[in-house]
Parts: sequence; C-alpha cells; structure tokens
Amino acid sequence: MRANSQQPAASAAVWGNPDAPLRRAWWHLLHAFCYAWFALCYRHRAWGSPRIPRKGPVLYVSNHQSFFDPIIVGLAAHQRAFHALARSSLFGHRVFAWLIRSLNAIPVERGSSDMAAMRKCIDVLQAGHALMIFPEGTRTPDGSTQAFASGMMLLIKRGRPRVVPVAIEGAYDIWPRWRKGPRLTGRVGVMYGHPIEPDTLIQMGPEGALEHLRQTVETMRQDVAKRIATDEHRWTQMGISDL
Repeated sequence: MRANSQQPAASAAVWGNPDAPLRRAWWHLLHAFCYAWFALCYRHRAWGSPRIPRKGPVLYVSNHQSFFDPIIVGLAAHQRAFHALARSSLFGHRVFAWLIRSLNAIPVERGSSDMAAMRKCIDVLQAGHALMIFPEGTRTPDGSTQAFASGMMLLIKRGRPRVVPVAIEGAYDIWPRWRKGPRLTGRVGVMYGHPIEPDTLIQMGPEGALEHLRQTVETMRQDVAKRIATDEHRWTQMGISDL
C-alpha cells in the first residue's frame, strides 16, 4: 500500500516540473515530430529566437490566429519548455487532456475571471518558468491583432517576468476560426521580439502597456507577412509553389 500511495506523488514530481528530465525528453520528442511536420507542410520560418531569455521568468505575449499557434511558437522556442493557457473544454477528452497537460497546459474558463488559472500562472512565473498567453482571448476573426485583455497586467505585476512579444503570421490562412480543419499546405512564420522589462510596462499604465504590446505584435506580424511574401516570390521563381 505504501508503494502505491507514493506513485502519484512521484508522478507529479516528474510531470509537474517542466525542467524534469523525463518531461524535457517528452517535450523534445514532440518538438522533433512537429518540426518535421511544419517544415514539410507549412515551410515554417522563425526570426528572433536568440532574443528569448534563457533564465528567469518569461512571458510570451502572442497574437492568436489558429489552433496551431502553440505549436508554431514552440518550434523555435523549444530550448525553454513553457506553460500555456488552454480553454477548459479541451480537457474533456481523457487522452487529449493527458497530452496537453504533459505539455504544461493550464485549463482556464474562457469568458470569466478564472482566478484559479491566474494564480497558477503567477506561480509558474514566480518559480522562474516561461508562460505563453494569447491576450486577445480568442482567435482573430480576420488575421489582424485584436485588442489585448487587461488580465495580462496582473501577471506582469505579480510574476515580474521579462515580456517577449511574439507575432504569428500565416496560421490564419491555414486554419481560420470558421474552418473545421487545417489546410494541408501553406506558409507560416513567427517572430520573437526583444524582451521588455516588467517595470517598463508597469510605468506605462495598464492601457498604455496593453496598447504598446498590441502595436508591437501587430507591427511584427506585418513584418513577418512581408518576409513570407518575399520567400514565396523566391520559391515561385524557382518553380516551386504550394500544392
């Protein structure tokens, strides 16, 4: 009986810490699979990944274009396993719930002030880990970056992370919110901005900081769109295009 009672605690110790050896091995295994998938089907490109801090609490603030977004962000940020919020309805299927929990997903009730999820996010940052959020709250209706929700400022004030703006482009064209499944081919890109110190954002005030981050992400998204278009032109000149 004692051995059985210790098994859940041991499992929690292994899977609760994103830096645990078993969990890091699982993270990198899935990264290798997703990297091959997205390189082959979506010609994934990334810019700015060396800017990601290697130590200390980090908050990735990204626009939200599709269900693929956590994968797209993680492909070039895999050197640091991160936690991410996921709507609670995704945890309804036992196998899928296990999968996303093993990848550090934190369930959140969308459309409400889920303080339990907020406390978990603060705990993650105060422990020195990385956290990814989509402050738009839902997928974009048109590909552009929508207004950011104010709850992010509480994370910045309490967790004291360095904030890395992240811009995704192309995912909306592959899997927009009105489409049941993704297209099989396309182009996606992601850009990581320069880290912003928490005090810099706090001094701007909530509205100023949110708009500054939104504009930063949107400017980066437009930059990625131009880079993808340039690459696409080069591929076309070589006689290669999407199927």
